[in-house]
Amino acid sequence: MAPNLQTFGTSALMVLSAILVSAQVVGQPSMQQSTDVPQGWYVYPDEELKSATVSDRRCFNYSRREWRVTVEGGEAQVTEKRKVQDETPALPPRLVHQQGMTGLRSATRFNDEWLLAYDGGEFGGGLWLTNEDGSEAKRIFNSDVQAVVALEKGVLILSGLDHMGLDVGNALVYSTPHAMNMTLQESLKLDGAPSAFAQETDGSVLFITTHSLCRITKSGQLKILHTLPRWIAQQYANSMAITADGTIYVGMRMFVLKLNDKGGMYNEEWLLPNDCRKFYLDVTKVDCACTP
Repeated sequence: MAPNLQTFGTSALMVLSAILVSAQVVGQPSMQQSTDVPQGWYVYPDEELKSATVSDRRCFNYSRREWRVTVEGGEAQVTEKRKVQDETPALPPRLVHQQGMTGLRSATRFNDEWLLAYDGGEFGGGLWLTNEDGSEAKRIFNSDVQAVVALEKGVLILSGLDHMGLDVGNALVYSTPHAMNMTLQESLKLDGAPSAFAQETDGSVLFITTHSLCRITKSGQLKILHTLPRWIAQQYANSMAITADGTIYVGMRMFVLKLNDKGGMYNEEWLLPNDCRKFYLDVTKVDCACTP
């Protein structure tokens, strides 16, 4: 039987197309696309991260790109941190600066009083309670403060420091400030220094430490939800956002971490922008340089 030339030609074209496609992806990580990733981003292959060398992780740490996450309309938005204008918290007008007031993190008003949180890293920090105009100030404690969050029956304070081998953290629940006084109700030791956090719709607070994803319930109970790879401590998480479907995004240096809740178990997806398909340590600029 004579060969069908049209069928033969079609088959040849299909083989040639497959070869060309294969040639285009040589040297690039295989795609591991999530069902829901912010536009302009992709999921870096998990097997690549698991086999990352010390040099690779050093590159991650040196990256000059740092990402901040927010939620708009129930969906995650990612912005390069250097393009976000940080707002300096307003302070009570008559506040007199005291030793330890280094690195203002937040200024939170509770009726006619203020809680002022400072995080100066290794240079110190602390938590102050002031009256309405700041003319009277009372130091509550002298540890670095990462977050002040109002709970249903008090105030959650996340504090700690990760520096030069020191990695400590605490979650403290105080009564709501009143008459220049607040009482410690609960003191919980964390497995490491806390950083990014977000409040859930039921009033609980999610946050990450240098080791794990944690939750403080609205009643003040601590739960460790998921253990994180140790190397992310050097990526300096700066923000957390929870989308309408409960997906958690964490903004940090180099990557955005996406945590998908699978019935109480969390699946990690490490996101990079589409223009960072490959990266290398540029020693001249001390940067983890990306290429498409």
